[in-house]
Order: sequence, then structure tokens, then C-alpha cells
Amino acid sequence: MRLHCQSDYPVRNPDDCPTVRQVRDGEWLARDADGRSARGSTPAAAIATLRK
Repeated sequence: MRLHCQSDYPVRNPDDCPTVRQVRDGEWLARDADGRSARGSTPAAAIATLRK
């Protein structure tokens, strides 16, 4: 019998993930590979705003 392993978590290409950095005023800036950007008070908030 041959076992087949299927991951519950798909592997993502790191290039598809947004980059996040903190800017001078304390907010966070998320930027995607297409050049779009969004700001937020936390890294997660910036990414969530970017994906809207």
C-alpha cells in the first residue's frame, strides 16, 4: 500500500507575500509585488488593508 501525504497548509511563494516595514511616524506600511501599498497601526492591519 502506498501512502499519499497531502499538506493541510499550501506552500506559498515568498514573492507573493507583502513586505512590511515601520515608517517614521510609527505606522506600518505594507507593499505587495504589484507596487500597491497600505498603512496600518500594526503589521497585520496594514496587510489586511492592502488585501481589501
